[in-house]
Amino acid sequence: MRRRRSNIALMAALGTVLAAPPSDSGPHADSPAVTVVGAMAVEAHRSAIDGIRAALSKSALEIRVVDLSRLGAERSRVERFAEPGTRVIVAIGTEALQLVAAQRSNVPVISTMLLRGASPNKTGGPDGAFSPVATIVLDVPIPALLARLKQVFPGKTRLGIIRNTNAAGWTAAELEIRAQQQGFTVRVVDCLGAEQLLATFLTLKGQVDFVWCLPDGVLYNSATIKPLILASIENRLPLIGFSESFARAGAAIGVYPDFRDVGVQTGEIVLQIAGGQAVRALEGPRKVRLALNQSVLRLIGLRYAPPKTDAEDFSVLQ
Repeated sequence: MRRRRSNIALMAALGTVLAAPPSDSGPHADSPAVTVVGAMAVEAHRSAIDGIRAALSKSALEIRVVDLSRLGAERSRVERFAEPGTRVIVAIGTEALQLVAAQRSNVPVISTMLLRGASPNKTGGPDGAFSPVATIVLDVPIPALLARLKQVFPGKTRLGIIRNTNAAGWTAAELEIRAQQQGFTVRVVDCLGAEQLLATFLTLKGQVDFVWCLPDGVLYNSATIKPLILASIENRLPLIGFSESFARAGAAIGVYPDFRDVGVQTGEIVLQIAGGQAVRALEGPRKVRLALNQSVLRLIGLRYAPPKTDAEDFSVLQ
């Protein structure tokens, strides 16, 4: 009787295994693989993953995507990123990098789409020993930003910059020197926190042609962006935002990386690492996109000259 029950239990377990759907975690254990950790709910992450796929499309490497958007409260118990056969791990954004760093894998890690102020060593755990082999930051190079402004708004060379004093990144002196090298006069104003953002912005009234908002999730949030945009329009002081969504929300201009190309760039580094080649420790975006909010420009009374080149990186929002 006991043996019969044992056989029944064995058959039930076998039936469960056979009926279970196949795992969607990625390639077979004996296949060289790349694990990409990101949030598919974020449009920029989806674009980057599309670029990674394009870069690796002709290689033997298979891609396994771990979607942070689907993990929810289970993130602390996330599966291992370095499954057998994994050659490289790609962490998209700070949260993914923190999760990857916590596992302390021996597999090389590429950190991509990271803000310059988010130091990889600061996300590596209590001992700070973790460091990716390569990092691609999202900060738009100042020469690229100013070149696009000159192209579209000739004669407008007074730039204001709001800088979070509590965030790492460029110093005020570095920002001034880089802007002056491009023929711009610049005034950098420090902001102590989100509650001082509007007052800091208004100190630039009448002194600059544009105000560049450096990427910062603390200063620019759902509570601060709307009053900032209203003040921009009322005072005819155009904002340069750091994303297309910022421009759609009411910034006159959006200057931001081409996220798909950042993915292609990341995929190329994956191929270099898989091929045993040396890689650069830090890179920035290669392509910069420009979006203009035509309605806001009309309200402010600012005219623009459509660029004659790189039309695919230029868009006008109605």
